[in-house]
Amino acid sequence: MPTDDVSHDRIQELIPLLIDVERNLDHEMNLKSLARQFGYSPFHFHRFFSGEVGQTPKKYIHRLRLERAAYKLAITAETILQIALSVGFKNHETLSREFKRAFGCSPREYRKACHEAQAKRLERNRGFQGDGCFLSDVRFVSLPAMTLLALRHHGAYATCPIPFREDDSLWNELVDWAKRNNIAYRQLAIAISYDDPTVTPASLQRLDACIPAETDIAAHGRIRRLDFGGGRFGGIEHTGPLFTIDQAYRNLADGIRRSQKYDFDVGPPVQIYRKVHLGGDPAANLTEVYFPVLPAG
Repeated sequence: MPTDDVSHDRIQELIPLLIDVERNLDHEMNLKSLARQFGYSPFHFHRFFSGEVGQTPKKYIHRLRLERAAYKLAITAETILQIALSVGFKNHETLSREFKRAFGCSPREYRKACHEAQAKRLERNRGFQGDGCFLSDVRFVSLPAMTLLALRHHGAYATCPIPFREDDSLWNELVDWAKRNNIAYRQLAIAISYDDPTVTPASLQRLDACIPAETDIAAHGRIRRLDFGGGRFGGIEHTGPLFTIDQAYRNLADGIRRSQKYDFDVGPPVQIYRKVHLGGDPAANLTEVYFPVLPAG
């Protein structure tokens, strides 16, 4: 798989199509239908897509299906057949064959290894409150629905800028767009990430940088409207340098697994930057991380 970050300019033309693909992995998709949707001939679409994304359309869709299956195997109790159908495979045999080819083990073996690793970490990290940062206790809360302005970032999560800093090319652009279009907004940085960084190659990771809009909007082009549905989430507060934020994700996941009342839902995690000390002490940064949950059982 490619290791260089994909283009951040021309790939924006593909974002609406890529999001449609992400939302419809359980549907039949082929080169002709995608090219027609994009307005290109199959030949030119294949060349353009492959050059910008770093994978052919077929390989891209196939990878997303397998990675979504891996995520569900790790966090849900769904059967392998249910997972196979939900990500676009016609039966569990096809998923099992393709999964083993990609990950070197069967879905059942992968799930077993994930659960064993999770159990060991739960025992090892009991009482852990951060290394070089401070982590709060896990809590379960309801987040409100929000209308968001969103800009998609393709590439390693580690390359995302610090929100609102001078060199920030994501959240600053959202604010500038809102000002130019007279959109009332909150200068609150939110990140919604769609990939497991332990599975997805860094260059292919996807993240939406967002800010809340205070009025109804109709965005298009690079800047998109994203309707965040809200709901029940497990959450944790992280105080400290942003390079230690991965500890918050792990501790939050452990806290949800310890809970007797909640299980993971399959939506993406949400990261809210409450306080970002642009020129001050990075140890004072306050960030909240949330995973969607549903009642246990």
